[in-house]
Amino acid sequence: MQELEASERSVEHLCAISVDHLQIGMYVSDLDRPWIETPFLIEGLRLTEADELERLRQLCQRVYVDPQRSTPEVQALLRERAMPLERPGAAVDPRYRVYRVHPIERPAEEELRRVSPAFTEAREMFRRMMHDEQTWHRNIPQVKDTVGRFAESVLANPSALSWLSRIKNENEYTAEHCLNVGVMAMIFGRHLGYDRKQIEELGLAGMLHDVGKMKLNRAILDKPGKLTAAEFAHIRTHALQGYQMLVDDPGIPLAVKNTSRDHHERLDGTGYPYGKRSEEIGLIARIIAIVDTYDAITSDRPYSKARPPSEALRILYKARGDHYDDALVIRFIECIGIYPPGSIVELSNGMVGMVLSVNPDNRLHPRVLVTLDENKQSITETVIDLASDNNQGDEALEIQAVLPPGSYNLSMEKMLLHIV
Repeated sequence: MQELEASERSVEHLCAISVDHLQIGMYVSDLDRPWIETPFLIEGLRLTEADELERLRQLCQRVYVDPQRSTPEVQALLRERAMPLERPGAAVDPRYRVYRVHPIERPAEEELRRVSPAFTEAREMFRRMMHDEQTWHRNIPQVKDTVGRFAESVLANPSALSWLSRIKNENEYTAEHCLNVGVMAMIFGRHLGYDRKQIEELGLAGMLHDVGKMKLNRAILDKPGKLTAAEFAHIRTHALQGYQMLVDDPGIPLAVKNTSRDHHERLDGTGYPYGKRSEEIGLIARIIAIVDTYDAITSDRPYSKARPPSEALRILYKARGDHYDDALVIRFIECIGIYPPGSIVELSNGMVGMVLSVNPDNRLHPRVLVTLDENKQSITETVIDLASDNNQGDEALEIQAVLPPGSYNLSMEKMLLHIV
């Protein structure tokens, strides 16, 4: 009962209205088009100026207002006019829309302390499982328990697991990749407004999408150089092998089984194993395809060094519509944001720190764990909330630059020690 009540509190219905009825004080939570296609830099906008109203009227036909985040005057107006709280009709692609807002329940520091032990345990479990072809299935109940625990954490504050999933070991890429794809899929599901059950299904699909790789020749899987045609053909067999490993388990949802087979299919038919096209590929498989690619690009692999999140997002954006679902790529870029947790940043006053957490409603102003002063000298770690009312005025701090990983010898592992 307690879990149900918490879930119900996390759901806020939005009011779909015509842009002709927009008024100052309304909180616009979503549009009838992706935010990234508009001049507004972040999702969520409380209308305070007439030019904002005019821009929205030029860009959209209707918007989705959150009554609870609007001013009291707007709330009274909505009640007086009895404007219905509704979802739009089926003609609007649901992958563009957000209908649930899961509020941040705990600060990232607290959630990191709560979930770090479970993440460490899960990482060890995946390492054992992916090296145990004979009895791997005995770990499925623990995988499901992990998904449930992580879903709770993602709903409370997605920044914590986002941070942990970026701490990677090159020598354990395959095992950690399965865990990280599951985590990122759940975070993406939260962003899409999915409920807990849907988020858990995404997490399970992500964590099991590459189980077929335990059937592969380890020397080929871990080869540091370019694969031959025969070796690449061998690697491609993991999709069907994974499906065969899961297909007879009645406790695994059909969509999860299909995703293990279809996560390398591409919309234009150039994927494998069957060369499926567009609607032949299920929604969860489309989501995992995007998350799988993102984590692979941002990880150290035997044959490739990790690239920054911005480059991974650029690659996905370029391939949208052909390889990846156009709408989902846009939403995933929104989900990752400009300053993902773990990014090393320099503030406008010269101080340097690491992004600790990001509020989904204010992605340009994250909370930063500052460790270097204006002269780049070490100081006692201090959390600065760039969105705080205390950080306003003419000299409000902003992020001036995103620095390369490892700058000033800063690392997520070291920073985590100061938090947990």
